[in-house]
Amino acid sequence: MYDIVQHDHADELLALSGAFLEKRESENNLPLGLVHTLAGDPYYYGDDPPLLLSILDNGDPVGVAVRSPPHRIVLSIYDTKIDDAVDRLIRHMQRGKVRVPGVSGPEAEARCFSSQWMRTFPGCSAIPRKRLRVFEARSVIDVPLAPGRLRPAEMADQRLMARWIALFTQEAVGEESGPGKAERNAEKYIAERNLYIWEDDGPVSIARQSRAMKNGTNVTMVYTPAALRNRGYATSCVYALTKKLLAGRYSFCSLFTDLSNPASNRIYQKIGYVPLGDWLEFDFDCAAESADC
Repeated sequence: MYDIVQHDHADELLALSGAFLEKRESENNLPLGLVHTLAGDPYYYGDDPPLLLSILDNGDPVGVAVRSPPHRIVLSIYDTKIDDAVDRLIRHMQRGKVRVPGVSGPEAEARCFSSQWMRTFPGCSAIPRKRLRVFEARSVIDVPLAPGRLRPAEMADQRLMARWIALFTQEAVGEESGPGKAERNAEKYIAERNLYIWEDDGPVSIARQSRAMKNGTNVTMVYTPAALRNRGYATSCVYALTKKLLAGRYSFCSLFTDLSNPASNRIYQKIGYVPLGDWLEFDFDCAAESADC
């Protein structure tokens, strides 16, 4: 018997479902990292309150779903019959008049959710957006590094970082940053001391730590301007940041790669990242007459 618990605060989800998610912490790094971040600031990712759902099977947590509007809903790995759990989840959302623009999750869970969403809302279609792969590193493999050094970004770098964040968002996410958004994000990340620069006679590449969890954290926003690529800067930046994080309180680092970019997959494995599983993103497109989607 499945039950859906809708939480008012991320701390409540962690108290109920945190231990379940931590059984496969790296593979659940996106929903779990989001929840940890939202526990510190419910509005970290947007101006609207997040959607925080635990899925229970006879009282035991078997999955979660998390959303920070206006983004896609994010699913964890489900430790149960996926079809049945997703059916119960979507019916709960339908009763609450919750609509989402897409889904992001482990391959089986994301495919199931998108298929059932289309059946629930006739006129909607699911458009495959990206196939990603989850990687984990618990140690690093020494590799030859490019000239330069790793350092935290500083406020003096804010203008350049804003430009690079906007370009990363455009290239990697496929979205344009709204007016001032990249500038605000650059200022926020620099203030949080989680944006890092590989410097070789000036900034040449960046990477960011984000979504810290109980035992691990994530490396994201790896970006090198086009004119500076193929010089080993991104490899050096990710290697040095991963090594720094593992030398601190974290026992592992996770990251996602886009499988349409085989070069990045090779780079990360070369420095010690191990593939764990695939992840899919779908966007939902609804016909104009299907306003309920």
